[in-house]
Amino acid sequence: MFYELAFDSVLGWIIFILFFFLYPKLYMMQIIWKLENDLKEVENYLNKSKKTLYKHFNAKDKKTKKIINNFLDFVVAFPVDIEPINLVKKIQHILDRYDQRFRYFVDRMTKTKDKEIKKDIRFALIGTAGLNQLYKILRHYIIMIKKTNNLQLALILQMTMPMITKLAKANARAIESFANRIPIGDAIGPLIAAQLKTKEGEEIADEVVISKEKFAGREVYVMKASGPGAALGKISQGVEKAIKKYKINHIITIDAAAKLEGEKTGNVSEGVGVMMGGIGVERHQIEDLAIKYNIPLDGVIIKMSPEEAAIPMKKEIFNAKDKAIQVLESLIHEVVDKKERVLIIGVGNTGGVGNSKKTVKDVESRLTKFWKSIKGKKEWEDYFEEKKKRKVSYPW
Repeated sequence: MFYELAFDSVLGWIIFILFFFLYPKLYMMQIIWKLENDLKEVENYLNKSKKTLYKHFNAKDKKTKKIINNFLDFVVAFPVDIEPINLVKKIQHILDRYDQRFRYFVDRMTKTKDKEIKKDIRFALIGTAGLNQLYKILRHYIIMIKKTNNLQLALILQMTMPMITKLAKANARAIESFANRIPIGDAIGPLIAAQLKTKEGEEIADEVVISKEKFAGREVYVMKASGPGAALGKISQGVEKAIKKYKINHIITIDAAAKLEGEKTGNVSEGVGVMMGGIGVERHQIEDLAIKYNIPLDGVIIKMSPEEAAIPMKKEIFNAKDKAIQVLESLIHEVVDKKERVLIIGVGNTGGVGNSKKTVKDVESRLTKFWKSIKGKKEWEDYFEEKKKRKVSYPW
């Protein structure tokens, strides 16, 4: 009845026509306004990460800050994949050069001679460069949406923005963690390896250490990235040298793995294959070695979300190391022949984790202090001083 009366009048028709033409524009303005606020949030994470870098590079003057900011725009052109032959080798070549450039920059810009500190700064720099690139891409799409009034693109970006900002926040926490040598969730693999190592061992490859240990009634070889500075190490190089030097004929990898929604953080599972994340170059190389030498591949994974892998290690993840070691022990007893020489690899970023069992107590002490400092806070990430969440306001 109300609608009938409204449309019987001229005013009612005017309101309807205005609403019909103006609503899409108002809706578009609302989406853009929200996207711009989300972009500001990502920008805040980027600025905080930059401040962390300035502090560790001791950048007090504008000239030094400008040099750092220019380097954050570092670009990687991945090899052409039209011709897939030797593509993995090409990617590895580019990644090696990428790593070298960051090392050169850190060496040039820092006065410290401590290699472990340099590794922490390098990973903080890599993380900030990635966050900077993410911010620029988001800004590009938002400006393009404003110029073209493309509603479909705006809706797609609006739907994905919550996940993007969540990952941006986690990345900013990882940068802070590297700079302050707090182990992140991804460090659980190296932490378990350190728990099994009674000695530092030898450096068998670039930023990779290995030692001969007794575990589960067997003689095993335990490998991890060299810590406590942030490092992933050239694990595939280490595996190849270990196979040739120690006649390895069984490999077990331990790593963090993305959990599904509904799964509990810290759950431990076992499986077959190379448990290793990343873009797959090193995993491919280890798989090739396994095929060449007919080596069985087994693995143990500790479940966590991608965000939990990047932020300081949660208590549930740290406590999972004992369960993971039990699973590893059962795995060796059940599926590994007594004559086989086993290589156990703790995969992940070893930032904050040393190379032997004696360093694990220090890790636990630092993490316990961290857990106490965040107790009672609404969100885990609130430990890091964040600006209050801005209220989203609209221009009408």
